Amino acid sequence: MIEHASDMETQRLKELFNVLNDGIVVMDKHRVIVFVNPAATQMTGWSLGDVIPYCLYCQQRTVAEGEERCFLASQPTQSYFESEMPTKRGAPIPVGMSRTFLSSGTHSSSRDMVIIIRDVTVERQAKELELRSQINHHTLVVQEEERKRLSQELHDGISQTLYGINLRLEHWMNQHPAEGEELHEVYRQVQRCATEVRQMSRTLYPAVLYDLGLTAAIRTLAEQMSAPTRKVSVNIQQNWVQDELNPSVVHVYRIVQEALHNAVHHGKATSIEVSFVCGQDCTLRITDNGLGFDLNSLASTPGYGLRNMRERASALQGRLNIWSAPLQGTTIEVAFSAEASLLQKRGEQHV
Repeated sequence: MIEHASDMETQRLKELFNVLNDGIVVMDKHRVIVFVNPAATQMTGWSLGDVIPYCLYCQQRTVAEGEERCFLASQPTQSYFESEMPTKRGAPIPVGMSRTFLSSGTHSSSRDMVIIIRDVTVERQAKELELRSQINHHTLVVQEEERKRLSQELHDGISQTLYGINLRLEHWMNQHPAEGEELHEVYRQVQRCATEVRQMSRTLYPAVLYDLGLTAAIRTLAEQMSAPTRKVSVNIQQNWVQDELNPSVVHVYRIVQEALHNAVHHGKATSIEVSFVCGQDCTLRITDNGLGFDLNSLASTPGYGLRNMRERASALQGRLNIWSAPLQGTTIEVAFSAEASLLQKRGEQHV
């Protein structure tokens, strides 16, 4: 009866080992496999009787004479370790390894070592994506700070210098009215230069966004695009209210700014619809009636503007979708969780 119970327990343990997702390998002091479960074989290709190679770290690490090369075997207090493990398929795989030893009576030097291995490829990819997202977010923050600094330099430096030149020119023209058209042309050129500098300053650092909020900033963009000389109609629909400024608002503004620029300058659009709706989730959509383009071209040659919008959508923990076709216009949509922002829903408004 006791033997029957023992056989059942052994069978249950074998079944457990066989269904585990983690690999289990038992090897002797010569690193020969004396037991291996299917998960370990599937991961590495190893089978019963194979000699387990050292991981890449152990292959390269410096060891003293007589010291065990296997890091886990040589460190009594180290029971978990991550490294790259060679496989029979050739390419090593990143694994997390836990180890223990099977008791072998009084002959401790001949005890078998048990290694539990887990493929950490997915975990590493997730960590890399998270790190990349953090780097992108930090880069965007630094970019905004640099934009602000350059904008202030343009406003406080070059703009003021050009203003001073204009005052001197006005004074000179008043004192010497006979100088003629040439002096007036210099005056007009300085004025045009000052206007361009102001426009650059506003593009780099939209003061209206920080002073009056997202609604006013997007409305200002729309007014600039809807100027009579451009012949562009921009309609904005939104249902949000901004309680306080935060990076999410800046990202939304920059995406709209880039999309409007592309629609007008590349798509030659004459009508643009901007919609921003926030509930539990937020959806930003910019639709134009422009020339459109072949979406397949984006895979081979994505432009800087598109990459910038994707990075900002990623910073919002959202996704960027694009629909377009030649002569069919373009729709750009960014969807992200409202938890990523401080935007709160309010009754629908038109601006």
